[in-house]
Amino acid sequence: MIKMKKIVASILSLMLLQSGIVLAKPVKKEGNGMTRADICKKNYETLFKSKWDPGVGNDPEMMEMLQKYIFGEVFVTGNLDMKTREMITVTSLSVQQALPQLEGHLNGALNAGASPLELREAIYLCAPFIGFPKTLNALGVLNKVLASRNIPTPLAKAGTVNENERFVKGSEIQTPLYGDEIAREMEGLPDNLGADAARFLTEFCFGDIYTRGVLDTKTRELLAVCILTTTGNMDVLKSHISGAMKAGNSPETIASAIIQCMPYVGFPNALEALRTLKNVMGEDKVTVDFKQPFKLGEVNPYSKYFTGTTYLNMLCQKDDVWNSSIGNVTFEKGARTNWHKHSGGQILLVTAGEGRYQEKGKEIRILKPGDVVKIPPNVEHWHGAAPDSTFAHISIETNIPNNATTWLEPVSNKEYK
Repeated sequence: MIKMKKIVASILSLMLLQSGIVLAKPVKKEGNGMTRADICKKNYETLFKSKWDPGVGNDPEMMEMLQKYIFGEVFVTGNLDMKTREMITVTSLSVQQALPQLEGHLNGALNAGASPLELREAIYLCAPFIGFPKTLNALGVLNKVLASRNIPTPLAKAGTVNENERFVKGSEIQTPLYGDEIAREMEGLPDNLGADAARFLTEFCFGDIYTRGVLDTKTRELLAVCILTTTGNMDVLKSHISGAMKAGNSPETIASAIIQCMPYVGFPNALEALRTLKNVMGEDKVTVDFKQPFKLGEVNPYSKYFTGTTYLNMLCQKDDVWNSSIGNVTFEKGARTNWHKHSGGQILLVTAGEGRYQEKGKEIRILKPGDVVKIPPNVEHWHGAAPDSTFAHISIETNIPNNATTWLEPVSNKEYK
């Protein structure tokens, strides 16, 4: 058993080292005088408001092993606070339908500072990933715990969207994180049913769930990573790790969250999730450290006029001194502008990657570093990345100050291809 623990620890340490992830080390036995049992006792009693006694029960050896492992080691690994750890645990247990354990950890989460509304939202988030029956089972346990603590239900509503704006509001969250990858993957199904499936995802997952109050997108994406680590769906996890990073979670935080799931999902799922994180970090490095002359900038504030994820670094703002507007725009794979036109025209200087440019009624032009695109005033056009390449260009507005942009419809997948 000791040998196996050492092997697993060595594998995990090597993986994280190769990934560039540095996790906070567990509290040392030497120096501060705390043993693994001391740390376990402190965390256990904080969470569950009862004395830690590993010698009771029908299986005291198992309980002592798991409690020291979870509360004495995992709980001090990584950069998460206790509240976040318990919300992750609640989410993972809800996915697994480990309802007796869920009841205990819901109480622990409340003791750690999570609000009833936060716990409800964490469970609601499970619905798009595991379906309604299991979600309702978990909600039943939450309501039981709230009743035991004299917290009245139903809790306050947190929905923020009207019936007729679910798709629009959902797209505003989905598109910057995931582009139109689902819509493209669903193309070609009979009777255009794939389009219906993609729309349901946008409207329900992002329109109904992600727009709700209490939890922000950053937190929802981190919990989604934990849901998918628990289910073991690594293909979808890969996308959500990337989405979680775009939403503002650091690789260290994501790794810490996956490790927090480890005692509840087992080593195979957790280690595979860490490998997936490592792979995503390698792929994202192509984007984040893309070899272009200028910094990446921020997620494009004009994202609603783009398909996919883009970044904007304004190099020169139009003002009274410098009558010029110049920006560095980076497009992730497959990302592109809507159709649009500029009343004063535009010049593009391609700096990195492979891109696409098309004027209305003309053939698509392939763009490479060093290409210059001169776009006349009022010509409808679009530009963006190739399907398999990140792309960057400098955008120069011409004929300022009398240059206005008119944004038109998105470039369809058929037009893009």
